[in-house]
Amino acid sequence: MNTRRIWELTARKLANEATAEELQELSALLRDHPDADMPAGLVDELWQKTTAATDAEAASAAHDRHISRMQAMGIPIGQATTATHGLKPVVTTLRPRRRYLWAAAVSTGLLICMGAWWWTSVKKNNNASASEVTTRNGSRTSIQLADGTRVWLNAGSKLSYSKDFGKKDRSVTLSGEAFFDVAKQADHPFVIHTETMDIRVLGTRFNVRSYPQDKTTEASLITGSIEAIVKHNTTRIILKPSEKIVVLNHLPKVAPATRTTATKEENPVTLSHVSYYAAQTTAITETSWMDNKLVFKDESFATLAREMERFFGVKVQFANPQPETLRFTGIFEQETVQQALSALQLTAAFRYEIQNDTIIIH
Repeated sequence: MNTRRIWELTARKLANEATAEELQELSALLRDHPDADMPAGLVDELWQKTTAATDAEAASAAHDRHISRMQAMGIPIGQATTATHGLKPVVTTLRPRRRYLWAAAVSTGLLICMGAWWWTSVKKNNNASASEVTTRNGSRTSIQLADGTRVWLNAGSKLSYSKDFGKKDRSVTLSGEAFFDVAKQADHPFVIHTETMDIRVLGTRFNVRSYPQDKTTEASLITGSIEAIVKHNTTRIILKPSEKIVVLNHLPKVAPATRTTATKEENPVTLSHVSYYAAQTTAITETSWMDNKLVFKDESFATLAREMERFFGVKVQFANPQPETLRFTGIFEQETVQQALSALQLTAAFRYEIQNDTIIIH
C-alpha cells in the first residue's frame, strides 16, 4: 500500500489545500485500505482540536493585551509582584488559560505521536505474523512447511503464509510459480490463493503458475485430485491427474450490446491436459522448470522474453514492437543467455545487444 500518498493527501486536506479530485482519491484509498482509516481519522480529529485550541489561544492573547492596557492606566487588576534591588515594580498577569492551552497542545502532539506509533506497531505486528519466501529472477528454492508439505518455488516468485500455519489453517498465497507436494491431512485441507483462483487439496502433487505479468493463471495436476475455484464467477472444477486448468487473469471488456452472445469471453476458463516435450511420459512441459529447463512451444517473442528474464535473471527490452510477434519453439537447458539468443537467431531475423544485465532486441 502507498501509505506515503495517503499521508500526503491527508496533510493537504488538513491544510485546506486539497482539490476535489484529491479528496476523492483520499476517500478511495481509505476505502481500499481500511487499516489506514483509523489512524488517519485520529490525526484529523486531533488536528481539529489543535486548530480550535489555536483560535482560543488567539482570543486569550487579545484578553491579555486588554488587561495590560487597563493596568497601564492604573486600574488594579490581576496580580502584581514587585522586584527588589531597586528595580521598578513589574506587573505579572496570570495566564491560566494559556498554560492550559499550551499543555493541551503538548498533549495533542503526544497523542499524534502515539497514534503514529500505534499504527506503525500494528503494521509491524501484522507483518511479523506472516512468513514470506521469495526468489529472484534466475534463482529457485525449495522449502518444507510445518505440516510436512514440500514446495518448490520457481524464479521471480513469492509464497506467503501465517506463522501459525499447520496448526488449524493450511492456506498459502502464491504470486509466481510453485510445485506442491502436499502432505495429507483429511481434517485440514490445503488451500493456495492466487489472484484469479483458489486451489483446495487434501494431499497431492501439482504445479501452479500465477505470475501477475502473465495473461493467465494455470494449475496442472500430476497425481491425486484438486478443486479449483475461479474467483470471478465462483466456478468449481475438480481436476483429475494430467489435467490442467487455465484462467485469464483479466476479463476481456465486452460491450453491453454483445454480452448475450459473448458467453465464451465472459467465462475465460479452459480445461485441457498437460503437454509433453519429449517421448518420455515424465517429460511434462508444465513442470520442466524443476529440471532446470525452459520449454516453449509456438510462443511469441514477447512471452518468451518474460520467461527468459526469470530463467536467466536478465532484463529484456524491445527497441521496436516488430520482433515481439516472432514465434519460437524449443528447449533451453544449459545454454547461456547469449547462446540461447544465438539459437533463436537461427530461425528468425533479429539483432540484439547487451548492456550490463539488459538485453535490447532490435
